[in-house]
Amino acid sequence: MSNGKISYKNIAPCLFAIVIDALGFGLVYPVLTTIFTAAESPLLAMGTSDNLRHFYLGLGFMLYPLCMFFGAAFMADLSDNYGRKRILMICMGGIALSFFAMAIAIEIQSIALLMLGRAVSGIMAGSQPIAQAAIADLSTADTKAKNMSVIALSYCIGTILGPFIGGVTSDPEVSPWFSFATPFYIATFLSVIAFVWLQFGFTETYQVTVRKPIQLTRPFKIFIEAFEHRQVRTLAIVFLLMQMGFSLYFQYIIVQMEQEYAYSNALLGGVQGMIGIGFAVGLLIGIPLALKFWKILAIAIATGLLTGIGQIIVAIATVESLQWVLAFLIAGVNIMVFTGMLTLFSDSVDKQSQGWAMGIANAVLACAWAITGLMSNLLDLFTTRGLIFLGGVCLIVASLWLYKKRSGYMNKDSSNNITQTHFL
Repeated sequence: MSNGKISYKNIAPCLFAIVIDALGFGLVYPVLTTIFTAAESPLLAMGTSDNLRHFYLGLGFMLYPLCMFFGAAFMADLSDNYGRKRILMICMGGIALSFFAMAIAIEIQSIALLMLGRAVSGIMAGSQPIAQAAIADLSTADTKAKNMSVIALSYCIGTILGPFIGGVTSDPEVSPWFSFATPFYIATFLSVIAFVWLQFGFTETYQVTVRKPIQLTRPFKIFIEAFEHRQVRTLAIVFLLMQMGFSLYFQYIIVQMEQEYAYSNALLGGVQGMIGIGFAVGLLIGIPLALKFWKILAIAIATGLLTGIGQIIVAIATVESLQWVLAFLIAGVNIMVFTGMLTLFSDSVDKQSQGWAMGIANAVLACAWAITGLMSNLLDLFTTRGLIFLGGVCLIVASLWLYKKRSGYMNKDSSNNITQTHFL
């Protein structure tokens, strides 16, 4: 590497780890949805009540972001103390074990083991921030933004492949060789490949000079510090509402499609795959195009409103084919909201506080998704359409609030400072 240009031969194992991280996230949702909502479940008896089904579904949704809330910051700190390679390998090894545990849980019909595996995968979901750190180690100020975009592309690949693998390979109607455990075995195998590739193909990018203390309470301290900073406090509240809004759509649209149209696992994976494609188009085409005409603040506000309106249309639309189109459009504009908000976080602090600001953003992100995961217990009261509608309202309120507070951010020029991080 010279002049901030990355040797992709060295960084390729790191990028593959990001693909596995994203793939594993998207792979789980269509499988969990069918396991806990379909009448014929491999883990639940035929007579299981809807309330209990929704509780398990919400627990499965919630455990990953809740454990990521603690795990991501903890793993990132460990990488500063012991190097990127060693901790990335621990993450990949842990992810492999978590998916293997989930596969075995389905084989032996153990909900407890399934949830334990889900929790471990959340704790180990630190590969992307560590990969970001590795690329930052290899970058100069002039090349960092471009180098970081490679991470975003890798994550897009994972978000498209994950639902496809999870939906198709868990559907026995596609092949009699497939079962609910199959996608977890595939994810285990790919994680092992990533682990081995990191061992033999990745060269350490960071030399540890001073070891800092590891603080398990750091995520809570980050929140306290955020609310002491006026601009960051506003962004944290807005981002929390926006992420709660979109996660209500992302998590419950496939529940809606399964309940209303009796979708198979493969079709549920297809819906989330369409969302992944929308992410890729919004990130790779939407953001660069929008930045030619508008500031990042205007983009965040406008696309937040569009995402909210799109979700409200989803909640009231009755045409099945329209839901597929909306999945692509909503994902495309939401990733622009997401990117814009992260850039506003970055622009609200000085260069020495960038890690702190991104830590706040990731903590808020995990908190939002954990809260909405538990909201599956409200399905009997609100229905999936009601929760998606509520998510749309959250996005609109957050966007209007950001518009009201815009004066504190209007002088920021972020056209060349787009920040990428974990999509979840």
